[in-house]
Amino acid sequence: MKNKIITEEFLNNLNYPDFVGFINQWNVLPGAYSTLSKWSVFSRMNQDSKILQVACTTGFQSRELALLTNCVGKAFDLSDRAVEMAKYNKKLYAPDAKIEYFQADGMKYETKEKFSHVIVGAGVHFFPNPKEAVVKSTSFLKDGGYLLASPFYIKKEVPKECIEQSQKVFGITPTIEDYKKIMWMYKDLEIIYEDKNELIPETERELKHYCESTIIRTCEMYNITDKNLYKTMYERLMLIKKTTNWLRLYQNYSVLVLRYRKNVYPNRFVELF
Repeated sequence: MKNKIITEEFLNNLNYPDFVGFINQWNVLPGAYSTLSKWSVFSRMNQDSKILQVACTTGFQSRELALLTNCVGKAFDLSDRAVEMAKYNKKLYAPDAKIEYFQADGMKYETKEKFSHVIVGAGVHFFPNPKEAVVKSTSFLKDGGYLLASPFYIKKEVPKECIEQSQKVFGITPTIEDYKKIMWMYKDLEIIYEDKNELIPETERELKHYCESTIIRTCEMYNITDKNLYKTMYERLMLIKKTTNWLRLYQNYSVLVLRYRKNVYPNRFVELF
């Protein structure tokens, strides 16, 4: 990796997306590999598929889908640090993956290309207007293409203290809408597959193993030997994970495969069951 002047102040001043990018956290979608497997099967993704991942962070979804299916495609993120790490991860963990990573603003990005699959995961909630982000992402699909999402929704009210901590840690308000309100964002698309899932909080041992694994790798990437820098990164990542764990008490998520057909969109002619 490039040489960087790394201090505790530098680490603490990084915004959430840039911190995730800097430490190379594999910022996964709800359900991680399980969700990717469901997407690939129920959207019939294969070597002929051309995918686009919106808000890719460090590239987990597009990279691992390319490994699973031999698909090709592109992925972008607003954070240049995250994109740098997405390229690094592809080179190290999936050198044969045919995915191009680049920096772009999801609401300003324009292309004449059309894609068989557009991947948003739970990322639309990082946009100022999530519904507009869904519409924009849908515009990249070819006729008959699939939007792949994995949105959170609440199963009970999130306490004010949890919301405030999430805002401080992530820089956004977490999902506080119920299932019906979340699904209304996707009302213009056909629901080809849906799977509702429970979220189970991780144990202290599991959190510790994850944070140690990630930050040890970060130190190896940047040749960091300063124990204070390790501690700063570890504690911030642990706070991220504990905040996520807290939210898991109040949230579930759904795995969605949504189809765009221009002669149906934005109408719905199939009842919801």
